[in-house]
Amino acid sequence: MAETIEKVIVINISDSPTGSSDGLVDFFGPSGPIRLLAKGINKPESKNRANLLLGSCVEIEYFKARQKGSIGRLKKSTTLYSLDYSNNLNLVFLTRCLKIFKSLKSKSLPVYNAYFQIIHRLGEGLNKRLLLFILAQSLSYFGIAPITSKCCACSGSYDLCDFSYYEGGFLCSKHSTSQRWNKELKSIYYLFSDLDKFLSMSNDAITNYLYAELLDHLEHNGINIEFLRN
Repeated sequence: MAETIEKVIVINISDSPTGSSDGLVDFFGPSGPIRLLAKGINKPESKNRANLLLGSCVEIEYFKARQKGSIGRLKKSTTLYSLDYSNNLNLVFLTRCLKIFKSLKSKSLPVYNAYFQIIHRLGEGLNKRLLLFILAQSLSYFGIAPITSKCCACSGSYDLCDFSYYEGGFLCSKHSTSQRWNKELKSIYYLFSDLDKFLSMSNDAITNYLYAELLDHLEHNGINIEFLRN
């Protein structure tokens, strides 16, 4: 059977009923969650185990499951990008990100692509902005993404002055009497479209406000976010 090669994110490793030296590895790839049997992963000499650190981006070679309901088998893993696990802030970030991924039961390319972007920026003192960015990309998966290219009330693209998750996104002056700071409006726009520009445009105050606002939006739509509050 031909092997499949994919770039994925390591989400979890657990024991396998096939033997004490084996493990079950959960990944998140471009097609969504993948669980594979990793033979011999718990042996001290296992090269695969060293390349399967939680939160790392890896390239895997594996054999797909032959039957529905069965599990495929991992052949080889190679680390592409990892993070500094000695940094406590990175560990907090990783814990929250892994919980986000575990809440995704099917394909989410926006979140998958966002993680491959943000892993390069960890350790720069921007972890909360990075977490906010990946959370923003998850909204389309949950079906609650806002309109960020035009007024959500009239589809006009001029004089956008406000933003409301409850209303559905950006609002123009004809449909809102509120006026948000221009830097804040630009930060919201880039939050959903361009990581580098979002990181450059936003500041800590804007990030904290937008983070709380996004968590409220998730909570109001019945999505458990307690692990993201602190």
